[in-house]
Parts: sequence; C-alpha cells; structure tokens
Amino acid sequence: MFYNTMLYKIFHQNIFEVIDLSSAMFMTASVLVVGYVWTCIRASRRQKMLELENTPHRVLLITAHPDDECMFFGPVIQKLSKMKDVHLFLMCLSVGDYEGKGSQRKTELYDSCKILGIEEGNILLCKNTLLPDNPRVDWDTILLSDKIAEHVEQLEIDTVLTFDSYGVSGHRNHISIYLALFHLVYNKLLPSYCHLYSLDSVNTLRKYVKYIDVLFNNTSDFKCTISTTEQNCVTKAMQAHDSQYIWFRKLYMKFSRYTRVNTFTTISAN
Repeated sequence: MFYNTMLYKIFHQNIFEVIDLSSAMFMTASVLVVGYVWTCIRASRRQKMLELENTPHRVLLITAHPDDECMFFGPVIQKLSKMKDVHLFLMCLSVGDYEGKGSQRKTELYDSCKILGIEEGNILLCKNTLLPDNPRVDWDTILLSDKIAEHVEQLEIDTVLTFDSYGVSGHRNHISIYLALFHLVYNKLLPSYCHLYSLDSVNTLRKYVKYIDVLFNNTSDFKCTISTTEQNCVTKAMQAHDSQYIWFRKLYMKFSRYTRVNTFTTISAN
C-alpha cells in the first residue's frame, strides 16, 4: 500500500513538472514569436518614418496661425530645415488677428521662422477676411482646398504636413485645414505623387508630460524626435512671438510633448 502511494505521488509530481515545463516553454516561445513579429513591424514602421527624412522632398507645412509652427510643429521643422535635400515651405493661413495684433504677429512669424531655419522666401502668409483667426469659426472647405491645391501644384510639393481631425487643441481653424485636405484626397484633386500627413493629437497626459510619451506604443507613419538643444531652439523661436508668450504658453513650451516629438499619420480617403 505504501509502495503504491509513493508511486502515485511520484507519478503526479512528475506529471505536474512536465506540465509546468511545457507551459514555461510555450510561454517563452510565445513571447519570442510576439517579440520577433513586433520587432519586424517596428523595423518596417521605423523605415517608413525615416523615408521622409533621408530622401529629397518638397514639403509644405500648413498652419492656421503665427506661433503654430513653434507650439506644435517645432520638432519636424528642426529636422527638415537642416536637410540639404529637403525644401521646406510654410503656409500660414491667417495673420492671427483675433486680438487685433495681426500686424505684430506677422513680424513675429518671420522672426520665429528665421530662428527655426525656414527661409523667408519659403513663407506663405495668407490674409483673407474669409479665413478669420477665431476658435469658434469653421473655415470654408472649398476655399481652403482651392488655395492649398494651387500652392501644391505651383511649388511642386510632394509632402504636406498639417493638423489632424482634432487639431491637437480642438481649435476649429486647425480642424478646418484637415477637412480641406481630406476633401482633396477623397476627391483625388492632388497630384498622385503628393502625400499628406496629419499631426497626431494625443490625450491630455501625453500632451502635457513630454517624457511619458515613450511609454506608449507608436503606431504613426512618420516621427521626429529632437534633442534638448533643438528643443531650446524651438523655445527661443516661440519667444519671438512676444505678443503670445504669456505664462501658460511658457508652461506649455516647457512640458508639452509637441516641443520634443512629432508623430504623423497618413491622410487617406479610407
């Protein structure tokens, strides 16, 4: 009886050890497979991110107001403006006259772009009463679409960068630009060689805690991350917007992820 009991215990102990070993091997294999697949995806995605940075391009960055280039697009401007094979143009669709400071903000924009590395001749500043600087006004989609398409063709632009459907801050002028570009893509009104990317809006935590962003998976198509020195350059450019550089924007420039990293997603008709 004692002998049978011992055999039973040994048998079951060995069975559980085999099961535990099999489970561990299965879990290890699963982790390795998932890790391999994820590495391949990341490598493929990273290659796509670098594609824009390492080949000749004519890039049009479209913003709504003077200071948007610093507050939201500083990282990508810093990277692209330093690449000899990239011609970077800035199209700002209003002079930022919401507070009646349009003339001053125009000068501030040129000063900011000089610091960021955008040539003065590559700045397209629009002043149109139908495109007022106002967070509660939607800009006309057709008017914007025609204006953008005209400049894309004239300048032979192959890459357009702008806001996404939320516009980072929810500003309706920002969102209007995205809707105009979506209209152009959906109706196939741009040259086939022209690719459009929108700046990813993120949740409040990621938006205002710049270094926590690395903890989140990146599913974007194009990414720019800049050094501390380059971040300081972006802050200096924002300081050129003297009329706008008040306390809460100073905090924003210190803590926001948009002063360190830009991620973009392709604008498609799907």
